[in-house]
Amino acid sequence: MTCARILILALAAAPALAAPPDLPKRQSGLWEHAMQMDTMPGYTHRVHVCVGDELDDLATPENATDCSKMSIRREGDRVLIDAVCMAGGSTVTSQGSFAGDFSQRYAGRMRTTFAPPLHGMANSEMRMEAHRLGPCKPGQKPGDTEMQGLPGGININEMMKNMPKMPGR
Repeated sequence: MTCARILILALAAAPALAAPPDLPKRQSGLWEHAMQMDTMPGYTHRVHVCVGDELDDLATPENATDCSKMSIRREGDRVLIDAVCMAGGSTVTSQGSFAGDFSQRYAGRMRTTFAPPLHGMANSEMRMEAHRLGPCKPGQKPGDTEMQGLPGGININEMMKNMPKMPGR
């Protein structure tokens, strides 16, 4: 799993993970997340995520069971995220801060460190803006995530289902 994929899953799901009831809820429909990483200046990575009425999440990120800490809380008008997870033999520590109405849009930053470095990356900062585009596309189900900028998009969920299991997973 690449560093970018780990960060994308964390950011896309972060505002909605099993959170206290006072946290804002995204409106169901198709959301676009535009992300910029400090390690890739000038490049904006976009993913589209189908969010459902009953499940305002991407379920739980596939590696959430590998997390020793997953804290999401409201502080004033911001939602703060603190997480410590294992991925690819590395401890991934993330802190994020997001603001917005969350029903239609939100934006924020997430800083992540990898110990030991993962694929040569020791730390990263990502900026993200997310907004609701409208209803999910026909045939999409909640949790479907498509990478944009590639012919036909790539459904990350389907791609991961078809990948061989990694040893020890």
